[in-house]
Amino acid sequence: MKSIAIITPKTDTFSNPTLVILFERLIKENYKILFFAFDQLFIPGEIREKIEIHELPFNYFSFFKRPKLYRRPYDLLKMMKQYREIHKLFKVENKVDTLICIDPMGMVYGGRIRKLIDIKIIYFSFEIFFEDEFYDEEKKLIKTLEKKYSNKADSVIVQDKTREKLLREENNFREEVKYIHIPVSPKYTEVNKEGYNIYSELNIPRDKTIVVYSGNLQRWSGINEIIELFPDKWDNDFWFVIHSHFILGKDSVLRTRLEDMMNANMNISFHNKPFYHTKDYFSFLSCCHIGIAIYIPNTIDFFAGKNISEIGLSSGKFSTYMMLGLPTITTSNSIYKELNEIYNFGVTINNIDEIPVKLSEIKKNFNSKKKGCLDIFEKELDPSAKIDLLMQKIEEYSLS
Repeated sequence: MKSIAIITPKTDTFSNPTLVILFERLIKENYKILFFAFDQLFIPGEIREKIEIHELPFNYFSFFKRPKLYRRPYDLLKMMKQYREIHKLFKVENKVDTLICIDPMGMVYGGRIRKLIDIKIIYFSFEIFFEDEFYDEEKKLIKTLEKKYSNKADSVIVQDKTREKLLREENNFREEVKYIHIPVSPKYTEVNKEGYNIYSELNIPRDKTIVVYSGNLQRWSGINEIIELFPDKWDNDFWFVIHSHFILGKDSVLRTRLEDMMNANMNISFHNKPFYHTKDYFSFLSCCHIGIAIYIPNTIDFFAGKNISEIGLSSGKFSTYMMLGLPTITTSNSIYKELNEIYNFGVTINNIDEIPVKLSEIKKNFNSKKKGCLDIFEKELDPSAKIDLLMQKIEEYSLS
């Protein structure tokens, strides 16, 4: 059996559809997967039973920059023991040839392993750190370490040409590094549109066109700016549904505000229940008509600067809307503007106040824009063929 290792600092690894597809493909091709990570929020059962889970090694930012109070002699012995155990696990017990490192801190862990163990490294970038945006010392240190270890990468997976350019400018990759573009996207799935009755569940009048925002509700999502449109600027031919991936507690300011708006009979509903199976989630979304994928950069949320302003094809939300044929309103980043000119999947905006007018524009041209969504998914976003390229690279490394 062939073996591969995957290392990530993320706790929500399996909310990323591209990574789920990768795990499924590796399992299908009979790879033994050594998975190094913190405890995960959720692991699909069919994947959990096929992977071997390990703690993250070298779980500190910088050993020699730690305060002397915490840098005790046995810490160095512990680090040496970890290297010995990793070598035994990778080279003696499993013959691991390739390590997939996810995001900046994953690359740091992988680079440390590569210092002593001969192994090919694939850097999977979903979030980009920009050095000139950091004031926090911890973030600065992570970026310094990422740049230091990125020259140990053999291949880099990134979502599109714009994000590749940004990543190359920020990091210290070798000239011979190979780049593969793989969007964050679910694989095509047939959806049971009768599986969820959104009108009854959320008490929406049947004559309303449903507009959905689904995902994270941090500042970069634009959710606060969108609800400012209510009630005076909102077009009441449309009903706005907000779905949060994570349950908002009763003490949430946003939840309280949304409940007040619903009690005031505004055209808005809040679906505060996460979905644990993609088929149920897709059924819910397929009941809607228009999607919103807004990204507003800020200096407060993590990874919310240029990483958000040029999110492009690293948006799983956008890809999911396209797969389901939901014409979408997006912010005007370079990739969305370019693709909308080709496929006419929806509209791009520069200002939140444009949304009511753009909703009417989409409604008038709904069928052509729905076709554009399905076309862009088939030709640009379906990850299956892109994963083939990655599997070829993994196979190549196993033979080298």
